[in-house]
Amino acid sequence: MEKIAIISDIHGNFSGLQTVMTDIEKCGCNRIICLGDLVDGGDYNDEVVRFLRDNHIACVRGNHDEFNDLNLAKDVQDFIDSLPNEIVELDKFYTHISPRIKKNTISNPVEAWNVFDEISYRIVFVGHVHVPLIFGEKCEEFGSSTVYEFNYGEPFHLDLKDRYIISVGAVGYGRDRIKKLRYVIYNQTENSVEFRAVDGELLPLGFWAFF
Repeated sequence: MEKIAIISDIHGNFSGLQTVMTDIEKCGCNRIICLGDLVDGGDYNDEVVRFLRDNHIACVRGNHDEFNDLNLAKDVQDFIDSLPNEIVELDKFYTHISPRIKKNTISNPVEAWNVFDEISYRIVFVGHVHVPLIFGEKCEEFGSSTVYEFNYGEPFHLDLKDRYIISVGAVGYGRDRIKKLRYVIYNQTENSVEFRAVDGELLPLGFWAFF
């Protein structure tokens, strides 16, 4: 059984990352993928990047990794510069903002429809939004998509006849007033995703950075 923990938007929150790593280990995940924005927000940018690098965690580059005014250590900056914009594994696509050519934030069902209309991957995992979301392609309304509800800590089973965009939430801070560290576990064998909400230290930005 392969269980992939998908984390994103750490923003230098090393304490939060350590807490999430403990939960990932408890859940028995085989792999970890990080969807970017490793830095820019907290005080421990170098520590976050070195931890991910030294533990061979696959990462993509986020917009804050690419554009910031931080004075990062050279080895840290070199690692960030080496990161790809996406990871593709068969019918799954992992990226920070969007798989579209036009990188709009995927935070509503209309933009999700635009993604489904432009790409053919069955499952797209994104960060950037700082809010956990599930969009499905199947929808009764043209030009839109379905927003699915889920329960934290419970598997959400994916329909093999549908396609999905999964916004995995953030380790650094949320934008929806839920003061938890959030990430996703993708169970490839059971074809499900499980959103995790973990008690831990958030960045101060999380208290006012709402939509």
